[in-house]
Order: sequence, then structure tokens, then C-alpha cells
Amino acid sequence: MLREFLKNTSQGLKDGIPSFYKGHPLAISIREDGRKIIESLLPNHFEDYKVEGSAGRGRWADIPWVAIYNCSITDKASQGYYPVYLIPNSSNKIILGLGQSFQEAEKEYGKDSNQNLDKQAEIMRMKISEFKSFFSSSKPKIEINGRLNYKSGHVYHIEYDAADLPSEEELVGNLHNMLDAYETLFFRGGRDSDNFLIGEEQNENITIEETYKKKVHYLIERPSSAQIKKIKKELGFVCQSCNFDFQKIYGDIGKEYIEAHHLVPMSELKKGETRKLTKKDFAVLCSNCHRMIHKLKDSSDLEQLKNLIKK
Repeated sequence: MLREFLKNTSQGLKDGIPSFYKGHPLAISIREDGRKIIESLLPNHFEDYKVEGSAGRGRWADIPWVAIYNCSITDKASQGYYPVYLIPNSSNKIILGLGQSFQEAEKEYGKDSNQNLDKQAEIMRMKISEFKSFFSSSKPKIEINGRLNYKSGHVYHIEYDAADLPSEEELVGNLHNMLDAYETLFFRGGRDSDNFLIGEEQNENITIEETYKKKVHYLIERPSSAQIKKIKKELGFVCQSCNFDFQKIYGDIGKEYIEAHHLVPMSELKKGETRKLTKKDFAVLCSNCHRMIHKLKDSSDLEQLKNLIKK
């Protein structure tokens, strides 16, 4: 099912994009069949994810795709990060990757968007390093003819030869591994400190709403990435417990990297409860201190963590 869809789609694009777009059977297949096939392969705990296929808007895209969104992160390809199948035209290659939105980075970083996407991808890989045995950490080797750069910002990817695809079982296994990497990254803070901040006032008051919602089990809805970024900018990027500075140690890839810790534990939220949080409810911590504070009986006791370090 998946194997046939990928093979047929790549075969239909191997000589370049078709001569017309509107109503073309291949474009319809990418939008509809691609979505339905991927949806049918999602494990139960991913059943509320959104799947979208696109062959272009009004005309053929250079690289048609089918993406999978955790709607707590994003529900469209122009924002956030998500697993995606890329099917370039004039090529036998098919890429399954965990990528980031180039459009979003371009709005924020302009000509430096590629560099910043790759730096962010490196940090994201650090959070889910256990998946490096399944996938490649390098840039996908695909030709970019259009404005959108699909190469930069991949956390992980796997490349297939459409003329020699693995079995259906292996393809589905790779998809499930990629989904597990995506979900794991989300629960470990996602893009965390280098979230994109687009078109927002810098001096507006910072408030965050968190609430329970049902998502297979009860999942705590996390603050938006832009809100977390504002809080980190106000609190700074040096660990408030041990004074570790990522940029001093790691250079440019550590610039403005820090983790936000809830001093008011999210686990205390009751089903259906909503609360507003401000920067006073957070601390910025390095990765080690963040792990250690959660080992304390009271994970809000920043002073106890500081005292442990002094001893």
C-alpha cells in the first residue's frame, strides 16, 4: 500500500513535472491517496495527528510531499517541525525526514535561515540521540530548483531508491520509528530555545495558558514556542543553578540555548483545569540541572538544587 504509492508517485515524476496541474490524477493521488494511506498506517496513539499531501498550489511543486503533524506543534507545513515524505521530480529518490519549516525560518532569519535551521537541527538531535541508529543525520542529497530549501533543518532522514524500495513492512517500520522520534522530541521540549518568533511585539506581557486535553491519554497542552522564547529572553540563557553557559562551551550552536523548567509542576494540573503562568513560574536550567531538579522530592525547589552544587 505505502510501497505502491511511493513507487507510483516517483515513477510519475521521474521525467519531470507533468504538463498540466489542475485535475491531474497524480496530483489528486498525492493529496488524497497519500493522506489516506498514511492515516491508515498511524499507530493508535497517533490517530489524532493530521496528515496532508501536496503536489503544489495552482501549479506543480518541484518537490511534492506528504507531511504528518502533531497539532500541538503545528497543523501546516509553513510552521514548526514534522515528519514528511519528499518526492522530488526528475529523480528516483524518496526522502522520509523529520524536518523544519523553511518558510518560517526565512521570515525570521532571512539569508541566514539555512544556517540557523541546521544549528537547530543539531540541538534537536541531541535530545533524541537514541534514534541515530535508525536514520541519517546528514543533509538529504536532493536537488533544489525552487525557492524553498528542503535540505536544511532535517533532524534525521532516510533515503530510498524508488526503483529498489524495501518491503512494505520495512517502510512502515521506518515510518513508525520516525513518528516515535517526533513524539519523543515533542515531550523533551521540541525546538526549545531556538523557537521562531514571527511578527510579535517584544514588550507585550507574557502569560501562558496550560490545560489538559484528551489525546489518547490526558496530555498537557504545552505553552507555545513563541511564548517560551519570550520567557527565556527575559530570564537569560545562563543556567540559574550552576551558571553553565552553552554558548561559551559550544560556540555558535549553543547560542541562546537553555531549557525552561516549570517551577509549578505541570503534573499538578487537574483534568479540565486551566491556569495562567508568567516568567515567575519558570527557571532556565542547563540540561543536567534540569534532569537533577526533577529527581528532587520538590522539583520547584531551585535553592535546594543550588545548595547541592555548592556542597
